[in-house]
Amino acid sequence: MKKFNFTLQSLKKYNDQVLDSEKSILGRLRAELAEMQSELDAKVAEYEQSIDKLNELVRGGTTAMRLSLHKKYVSSLQQDIYRIKGLMAHKREEIENQLQKVIDATKEVSKLEKLEEKQLEEYRYASQKEQEQIIEEFVTNGSSNGGNTP
Repeated sequence: MKKFNFTLQSLKKYNDQVLDSEKSILGRLRAELAEMQSELDAKVAEYEQSIDKLNELVRGGTTAMRLSLHKKYVSSLQQDIYRIKGLMAHKREEIENQLQKVIDATKEVSKLEKLEEKQLEEYRYASQKEQEQIIEEFVTNGSSNGGNTP
């Protein structure tokens, strides 16, 4: 009997490649989100330090010009924090969409794997039947010779 060959092997290989690609994209998006989180954490820490510095300037007394400049700096940090949070929200949406693509690709690969298992099972069954047929013919031919071997 000929060797087992899954009829949709090229499609399965393609879907495996698609799945790997989608997982790679998902990993990149998650890494970008983690990088954004680090940037946000740094900005929040800088913002908190700037608030402390502003309070120190107010308590210690300073010029109106210096106080105004520091308030603008604190305000710009606050805007950066809001901007980063907005970008992170957008990135989370991208991740959700990409996660759905990975799930869909996984389902496609799984369907083909189940189909391949079914075809392999059918192949093994047919192979077993063929071997039984060969044995039966051998036994039949052996008994028709009268048990004599030439």
